[in-house]
Amino acid sequence: MSDLVFATTTAGRQSRLYLEGLIRLHERKAQWIRDISKWRRDSHNAGRQFSSLVRHLLARYDVPAFLDEAWLRVDRGAYRFREWFVHIGCGHNIRTAKTPYPMTKMIAHHFINAPDDVSIEGALMLADVKALGGGRRLATALMGTRLGQRIERDPDRRAFWLSVYRFFIANPMLDLRHAGPIVDFLAFQKFETQEVVTGPGRVEQRSPPQPNLTMARRTPESLLRQVEAWHGELRTSRANDQHYWRSSGIRGLDMQTGPRDRPEDRLHWRIRELLSGRELVEEGKRLSHCVASYAQSCMRGTCSIWSLERRRGNEEHAEPLLTVEIDSRGVMVEARGLRNRWPTDQEKAVLDTWMRETGLKAGSYLYGR
Repeated sequence: MSDLVFATTTAGRQSRLYLEGLIRLHERKAQWIRDISKWRRDSHNAGRQFSSLVRHLLARYDVPAFLDEAWLRVDRGAYRFREWFVHIGCGHNIRTAKTPYPMTKMIAHHFINAPDDVSIEGALMLADVKALGGGRRLATALMGTRLGQRIERDPDRRAFWLSVYRFFIANPMLDLRHAGPIVDFLAFQKFETQEVVTGPGRVEQRSPPQPNLTMARRTPESLLRQVEAWHGELRTSRANDQHYWRSSGIRGLDMQTGPRDRPEDRLHWRIRELLSGRELVEEGKRLSHCVASYAQSCMRGTCSIWSLERRRGNEEHAEPLLTVEIDSRGVMVEARGLRNRWPTDQEKAVLDTWMRETGLKAGSYLYGR
């Protein structure tokens, strides 16, 4: 048991001790169905031990392995996920649990049968996408967007985003690297109120540009043109953006790689935080993406945006390579390069070094996995 107590794992995009899960299991002692003294570990792997123990104590019937993380998470929704575990373990259908929205039989089937390695939110996303006729590749791409950071409970909003899933499913040749920009564009147009500076010390709240926007009769070509035009509008409207915000407090990175005996071939890597609307606009221009749309989120402190740059040898100017998003919990949820490309292996190594040095965590879908 001592190995299990002090072992760590990743749950809810953060490193957690299994000890925390054991404490939460003890809080449910009144619901235990078997004597803990009768449990015997059948593996030296901490994850398998914990999975076996929680089922010994609380489950008479099979429970999907991805729900194990509910016992290790501390976010607001984790309590409800633990209720789902007990509910299913008692032999009840997930459809009769307190879920954020009614589940059809098809959605419930795909949720219960989601792979062991997905997050709980990922299982919900995958269930929705599969029920509509899509697959895991699309669900993974969508989990890498802002849609993967929360569970949509509002019926009207959920209906709209389901129509977006249908759009992607109906257009399988649409490059999924566009998923993030498309989702950002649609969210901005339909749901986001805007803060507009109208004079010295005066900020006006404006309604979303297209609150009645729908996916009806949209084609990939026309939607991508609209996304590109929106990027241009953001750059124009915010070219003189004077908004600044406080630093997240996360330490940046300066490091060098390459042969020490050939300074001209050394690579200088730098990761720096972007702290103004103007810097976001410039970053978006340099890498042809829509990071300028994150200004309000940065001002609210819900995320921070960083730029990974590289300079070779004695070159004077650094080359921008990646824009990185860190959420308020210190999780790296997005890293994209020119026109939303994924990071290269070399860039991943730099990001991994930064995470090790600062204690940042990698999001479940950071590299598209």
